[in-house]
Amino acid sequence: MKKLFILLFAACFAIPVFAQLDSKQLTGSWKYSVITDQGDMNGVFKFVEKDGNLTGDVITSDGYTIPITKIELKAENNLYMEIKTENDLIKITVKVDGKKFKGTGSSNQGEAPITGEKQ
Repeated sequence: MKKLFILLFAACFAIPVFAQLDSKQLTGSWKYSVITDQGDMNGVFKFVEKDGNLTGDVITSDGYTIPITKIELKAENNLYMEIKTENDLIKITVKVDGKKFKGTGSSNQGEAPITGEKQ
């Protein structure tokens, strides 16, 4: 009985360690903020699951909607996204921690920190 209790106790602590980010956790709207040398940029990432695949859009504070062209869930709760505009490819890598994220975005203009949280 004592061994079973120890095993269950250890499993309770191990499960969160092995839990990985999944599309259901991402589905919804995530407010973001990017700090650049040209000023702050804000908006919303909107993620939806269609036919078992995660898709999404960026909705800028100006009201523009830009499709996210690539979304990859990586190990250790990391999320990688690509956004193609007419003249640039923006690559974003963030670490999701519950309902918040933090990381960097890069484009031909350089890198910038990005943060956000689920709405």
